[in-house]
Amino acid sequence: MSPLIGAILLYIAAMIAFMFGTVLFVRFAVNRVIGQKHRLLEEIMDTGRLPKIWSDGSKRPAETEKQVKKLAEYVRKTRLVDSDETRTLLLTCLENARTARKE
Repeated sequence: MSPLIGAILLYIAAMIAFMFGTVLFVRFAVNRVIGQKHRLLEEIMDTGRLPKIWSDGSKRPAETEKQVKKLAEYVRKTRLVDSDETRTLLLTCLENARTARKE
C-alpha cells in the first residue's frame, strides 16, 4: 500500500471518528439542556408539586423560586410546546406548584 493511500485512509478514519464524537456530544448537550427541562415539567405535571431535587432542603427558597421563574420563562418562549392550550396548562401547573410550596 502506498503512503498516499495510507494517509487518505487515516484521514477518513479521523473524520469519521470526529463526526461520531460530535454527534455524541450534541446528543449529550441537547439532553442536558432541553431534556432535563421537559423531565422537570413532566414531574410537575404528574405530581402537582415542585421536583424533589428542588425542594429537598439543600436549596434556599429564593433559588427554588428563581428556577421556577426560569422554567416558566422557558415554557413561554419555547417552540417545543405543542399548543397554546398546553402552554397555558403548563404555566398553570407551575404556578400551582409554586404556591403550594409557599404554603
